[in-house]
Amino acid sequence: MNRFRVSLLPAVILTTAALSLWIDYAAGQEIALTPMQATEVAKGYRADGLKLKPVVNDKNETIGRINDFIFGKDGNIYVVLAVGDFTGLSGHLVAVPFRSLKLDDPSGNIVLPGASRTALEKLPVFLSNR
Repeated sequence: MNRFRVSLLPAVILTTAALSLWIDYAAGQEIALTPMQATEVAKGYRADGLKLKPVVNDKNETIGRINDFIFGKDGNIYVVLAVGDFTGLSGHLVAVPFRSLKLDDPSGNIVLPGASRTALEKLPVFLSNR
């Protein structure tokens, strides 16, 4: 019976060592940007640079300002707009998907196509839980 325990012990130790190496490898993988991805990131926009910027509709009417950004647990990004406020610090807060905004408009404005102040004011008020 002792012989069985002794021969089983090296197998348990070897299996444990192999699993611990595999777990360390899986947990220790590095995430790095390729040069192409880094170039694309550099072409992007900083959140601080967009905060408090006015947002217009496609008729060039100012409909609000960017108040904040929400990074959803689902991976989506939302923009909190202060509608009808020209300072961006108060007003009727609503959240819209970031992808709805046009940042590279030829006018240089941030555009929310098809939006109006009246339509945005009918959306539910955004209340932060944090």
